[in-house]
Amino acid sequence: MLYLCGDKTLGPVGLQYAQMDPDAKVVLIKDGVYLDIEGVQDKKIYAIDEDVDRRGMADRLEGKADIIGYAELVDLVFENKVANFV
Repeated sequence: MLYLCGDKTLGPVGLQYAQMDPDAKVVLIKDGVYLDIEGVQDKKIYAIDEDVDRRGMADRLEGKADIIGYAELVDLVFENKVANFV
């Protein structure tokens, strides 16, 4: 399942669900790039390039998340079931 985490309040809940899902993929979108992702490092993690750049989070996410654009996000949405925590 694809977990869209983009809210400082709901995002941590999404990360908790992702941690319990062996096939989880996590996308950090909007303010989700601020979330603490240390607990889900064994999952595939993506972050939206525009949101990372706008919030100056590139250094923090380097090596922890694949930086993707909205075109790649659309592909992921069509390829997976989605849980929205935005």
